[in-house]
Amino acid sequence: MSKGHEKEKGNLNPDNTRQYDADSFNRLVLENQEKIYSLFRRMVASHDEADDLTQETFIKVYKNLSKFRRESAPFTWIYRIAVNTGINYLRRQKARQYIGLDSANLKSGDDVNHNSELTNRLLQKALKKISPKQQMVIILRSYQGLPFKEVANIMESTENAAKVNFSHALKSLKRVLENMGASYESM
Repeated sequence: MSKGHEKEKGNLNPDNTRQYDADSFNRLVLENQEKIYSLFRRMVASHDEADDLTQETFIKVYKNLSKFRRESAPFTWIYRIAVNTGINYLRRQKARQYIGLDSANLKSGDDVNHNSELTNRLLQKALKKISPKQQMVIILRSYQGLPFKEVANIMESTENAAKVNFSHALKSLKRVLENMGASYESM
């Protein structure tokens, strides 16, 4: 980039790809922190866990700034780090604990339809029962509202693979919800 160009929003010191200044990093954090926190908040049960994962992501971003190759936008690169952080966290959690479900509360379809808080908790529990990769594609597409092309970039796959993964993830989620006694179509 020539010296006459202003720094673009989200760029990491474009005048020198190997040297990053604190202002560029702080700007990246400010521009992306809320989106990354929102991603993790959909994955985990508590604010503190989401906050910790967000912080872990930006520590990884900071430590790997020199590895950013500008083959994608900084947003995509940061999301990719966040997705990998989230997938690793979910894998560790699945290995550590079994999520117990109160099936008596879940069998009543009318309660699920009319209580959005219960529905959200039910979806959160159901998401935890599918693979981390499937969780991530649902979160990125459905909750974060990202187009398949962006989901593909973040997940390091093709756009078609992202669509297929999303379809498989929805089928898995439907199966889990039905096993929990909830109607997928009512959500």
